[in-house]
Amino acid sequence: MDVILLTCVSGIFFQRSMGAYQLAHFLRENGYTVQVIDFTDHYSSEELITLIEKFTTNKTLALGISTTFYNKNYITKYINGRKNRFEILEGPENIANAISYIKTKYENIKVLVGGSKSLTAEDLPMVDKAIHGYAEDEVLDYLNKLSKKKSKFIPISYNGVVKLEKIFDIEKLNHRFTDQDCILPNETLPIEVSRGCIFKCAFCAFPLNGKSKFDYLRDPERVKDEMIYNYEKFGTTNYYLSDDTFNDSTYKIEQLHKVLTNLPFKIKFTTYLRLDLLHAHREQIHMLKEMGLASPFFGIESFNQKSVSTIGKGMKVEKIKDFLLELYNDHWGASIPMTCSFIIGLPYETRESLESTFKWASEAPINSLFFPLTLTNKSFYKSEFHDNYEKYGYEFDDKTGYWKNDEFNYDLAHELSEEYNSKLMYSEDYPSSWFLMTLLNHGYSFEEAIKTKIKNLNYIKITKNMKRNIKQYKNMLYCINTNFED
Repeated sequence: MDVILLTCVSGIFFQRSMGAYQLAHFLRENGYTVQVIDFTDHYSSEELITLIEKFTTNKTLALGISTTFYNKNYITKYINGRKNRFEILEGPENIANAISYIKTKYENIKVLVGGSKSLTAEDLPMVDKAIHGYAEDEVLDYLNKLSKKKSKFIPISYNGVVKLEKIFDIEKLNHRFTDQDCILPNETLPIEVSRGCIFKCAFCAFPLNGKSKFDYLRDPERVKDEMIYNYEKFGTTNYYLSDDTFNDSTYKIEQLHKVLTNLPFKIKFTTYLRLDLLHAHREQIHMLKEMGLASPFFGIESFNQKSVSTIGKGMKVEKIKDFLLELYNDHWGASIPMTCSFIIGLPYETRESLESTFKWASEAPINSLFFPLTLTNKSFYKSEFHDNYEKYGYEFDDKTGYWKNDEFNYDLAHELSEEYNSKLMYSEDYPSSWFLMTLLNHGYSFEEAIKTKIKNLNYIKITKNMKRNIKQYKNMLYCINTNFED
């Protein structure tokens, strides 16, 4: 292979992320041979080296590594006599060992890193190139230079800054998983339908935030064609729809509704929805159900009115609560379970208002998750909070990522999120959103999964199925024909 890509979604579940596969498809379209090796957290160093070598020759150009789902590690430091815990990124030992071996044996191979934590890895001695944000065009240009192919890119000057003309076009994306990707029968798969977000929330740090409403939308017919391909080849009917805000326009929902309701089979999917847009455009509610919405994920962030207004969300808090209950009681019920997320540490949030939010989340027939605020020093892209933290009442150490305001700090936010999520997990909640769709890869039917409380899930069954899936995936990888010329 010209390129080998290592990726994974860490944890006890068998679930794929789209990034490496999208990049592999794009590079294949442009004349390169590519092998993705997924679930790398389930390989010993020896296994990983054996697999990488299976696809490596002296002509292999690059070994790419996704940092997005690296496990979190922590270090403890004392600041002003107080014990503080900081999140750090450490490359997994098996990947580090494999790279060291491969670089020694094949000296010309370049090591690329990408993904959301790429910034933390760019100074590692083993890394030749770090690529931040959407990687397709930059990786292709880099490989063209390595292979001395004629570049397809045309340098264009923008206000004196020379950039590359884009080749990757999400609107015309015709992605296909291949036999080399080792997809399991009936597996829940990711599929990309759009890129970017029309909003620019103050805490959010992603490329293409603040895009125009109809930018970077994939042709619905191409989405339909990919789903038909996946169904005929793998039996796939369950999806994670990759889209930062799936319902950002009724026009997009209408266009996708036309093609998805005309598939020769029924699908189920989870995706990110914006609650205030659903409230303003209620025609979306029924269309989403007809399209196959199995479970949405809503970023609510806070029930403190001043907090949500500060981050860029204008819907009144009482309306949010009422509408969530209306969706459950009058429209979707238990057949479309919902997940709501909240952030601990936002400006103006207090311990009292947070406890009130947790109480509501504990009693409402809706799943909830709590996340600590991150003023990230690990991402190439920075949020408004990161760039202007003093304006929002924070003290921030960019080297460690430690922050504090009048009510919360990094440590307390982490402790409270772990406490709240642990209590909610063992409450009366049922699986929803990504968690629900991932359970379908572990021996649960959809009907069984939505009727089983999270605390009553059979985690022995889940673990056994995950191990069985990983074993099957590995066997498929080992069986790939590598009769290519050196």
